[in-house]
Amino acid sequence: MTTILTINSAAGSAGKSATAAALAAILGEQGQRVVVVDLDAQGTVTDWLGVDGTTATHTTGDVLLRRVSLNEALMDTQVPGVRLLPANRSVDESLVRLANETGGEQRLRLALAGIDADVVLIDTPGAIGLAAVTALVAATHVLTVTMPTLKEARGIDEIRSTAAAVAEAYNPGLAFVGIVPCAVPLGNSGGRLYADVMAGLADTYGPLLGPAVRRTTRVPESHAHGAPIVLHDPAGGASADYRAVVAWLQDAKVLPQAR
Repeated sequence: MTTILTINSAAGSAGKSATAAALAAILGEQGQRVVVVDLDAQGTVTDWLGVDGTTATHTTGDVLLRRVSLNEALMDTQVPGVRLLPANRSVDESLVRLANETGGEQRLRLALAGIDADVVLIDTPGAIGLAAVTALVAATHVLTVTMPTLKEARGIDEIRSTAAAVAEAYNPGLAFVGIVPCAVPLGNSGGRLYADVMAGLADTYGPLLGPAVRRTTRVPESHAHGAPIVLHDPAGGASADYRAVVAWLQDAKVLPQAR
């Protein structure tokens, strides 16, 4: 059975796309057949996988509107084992059109049915809207990311309640699997507020709180180079952190073990 993991947050710049790209690259290294679906018109994970979304012949939006099939739109990437359903600015227009179509929120689920992949990772916009709901309807699991600030942390319960509502209405098998803190300062470098937020997350969510990914300039640098952090800086601390995230999700039986 294919694992379909939606990576979501209630705010932008929380680390969704970096996480999607890193997890895809690690799973590809492990011999998994991975598909990344970019539902964000900013196309950040598309960029991170080394694809120029502005030149893509077809996008996720075309698949949602049934202009082309999933297989027609899928692209190979420079990341071993990883294929991509890309996004660019046209996806916003496609989502507006989709909102007026009966059953539009089911389109991605139907498109992904029977996909030839071990894992599908869906990257969504940093907001709760049709794109997020469409991704949750299609998913088997949902993971959220957060920066260690009060504003970002307050969005976690919004994601959880949205996932619960989607599970009740459309997708009873959907499971909320956890929270990955991103851009976390090491030690005391972030000050007391960061430490208090991290402690609060641990107290509130317990085992749902996954390994933290440290703050480093190498992550935005990897985006500028069009490569997931684990390929751009394989021996770096953030890459080790993301490998810990994958191991945590594998231990929880969310992601398949390495082949």
